[in-house]
Amino acid sequence: MQPCHADRMHIPRLRPLADDDAAADLAREQSRRARGMLTGVTDAHTHLFPDAFYAALWRWFDVNAWQIAFRGTAQQVLAELDRIGTSHAVALVFGHKPGTARHLNQFLGDLCPSAPQVVGVGTVLPGEPDAPEIVKEAIGRHGLRGIKIHCHVQKMAIDDPRVMQVLEICQDMGVPAVVHAGREPASSAYGVDTRVLCSAERTASVLQRLPQLRLVVPHVGADEYPQYFKLLAEHEHLYLDTSMACAEYFEVQPDWAEIERWSHRILYGTDFPIVPYEADRELRLLARRIQADAAFERIVRGTAQALWNIV
Repeated sequence: MQPCHADRMHIPRLRPLADDDAAADLAREQSRRARGMLTGVTDAHTHLFPDAFYAALWRWFDVNAWQIAFRGTAQQVLAELDRIGTSHAVALVFGHKPGTARHLNQFLGDLCPSAPQVVGVGTVLPGEPDAPEIVKEAIGRHGLRGIKIHCHVQKMAIDDPRVMQVLEICQDMGVPAVVHAGREPASSAYGVDTRVLCSAERTASVLQRLPQLRLVVPHVGADEYPQYFKLLAEHEHLYLDTSMACAEYFEVQPDWAEIERWSHRILYGTDFPIVPYEADRELRLLARRIQADAAFERIVRGTAQALWNIV
C-alpha cells in the first residue's frame, strides 16, 4: 500500500484475475477447486451491519475511498458468502461515536441465533460511558465471541489507555480482540494521521503488557508486513488476517512465502462486503499462491476454527 495523506485514499488500478497468471498457479487453484478445498472455508473478517449503517459506509467510501462492489443487506451478504463457498463467517461491527456500540451489538446478537454460520464479534468505543459494561454485555448478554476496535475510525492508538482498558477486559474474559492497528489503508478523511497513530511498535508494547491476550490484527498489519511477521515469532497469541492484503489489490504486498510459513497463525479474511472487487478474489489468490495443501487448509479453515472455537 502506498502511504496516503490525501483526502481520498490512493486507489490502485484493479488487476483482474486473468489467465496471465503462471500456469502452475492456475493449475493449483483448479486442482484445489476440483478437490473441494475452496468450499467450506471460514472467512475470519466480514462485516454485517444494519441497513442504515451500510448506507452510511457506502456514502463515505464513495467520496473518500474505493467503490464498494457489492451492496446489499446483511442477509444478502451472507447469501453471497455462501455462494462462494463460505461455511462460517466471523462478523465484525464497529462504531465511531458514543452510543452506537450497544445498538450494533444488539443487532449482531439478534442475528446470530438465526444464522449459525456467523461468529459475532461485538464492539465498543473505548472511553465511552460504560465501556466496560458494554464489553461485558456484548459477550455475556448477546453471546458475541470477541470485540472489534478500529483505530482509524475510532481515532485512538492500540496502546491508548482507553483501548488498553478494553483489551485487558478481553484478556480477563478469555475472548479474542480484533484491532485494526496497522497503518494502512490511510486517508485524511479519518481526521487523524494513521501512520502516526498506528505502528507495529505500539502493538508490540500491548502484547508485552497483556501476554495472554489473543489479538488479531487485520490486513497482515499493512503496511508493516516484516515487522508483524517478526511479532508473530515473539508473541504466541498474536494472529494476522489476510483481508485485502492478499488480494493483490494494493501496490505493496506481503511476502507470500511468509504467509505460508505462518499459516498456523494467519486467518483467511476478506473484509467483505467493504471491498472494490468480487467476493472470492482473495480466496482464489490464496489457492494460487500458497504452495502446500496443508498450509492452505490452515489459512482458510484450521487456524480460524481453532481461534474462534468453530466446530
